[in-house]
Amino acid sequence: METSRHTLDSICESIVEQTEIDFRKYNSEFPNRTVPYELPSEVKQKILNLMKLADLNCASLDLILDEQLNHIFLEINPVGQFGMTSRPCNYYLEKVIANTLIQTT
Repeated sequence: METSRHTLDSICESIVEQTEIDFRKYNSEFPNRTVPYELPSEVKQKILNLMKLADLNCASLDLILDEQLNHIFLEINPVGQFGMTSRPCNYYLEKVIANTLIQTT
């Protein structure tokens, strides 16, 4: 049984100078917005192709948008972390993973 789940989020940090380079330089007075984001289907397909080529079934990928709204791939983290976006985006990925594991055993 193959399970495929794509969960994406966006962290908008460029409005506040303190977090323009790194959102982890958190500004409590002007907090970052973390919102769900839907990638275009062609970008999703490229990611799926990369995952297959790299023989990965789970990873965290970092992408940015340039000024022309092009998606720029930065890196792939094969043992990526998701805790910093799971709750803020209301994904609760740990529950999704647990339920997937329960269903496939």
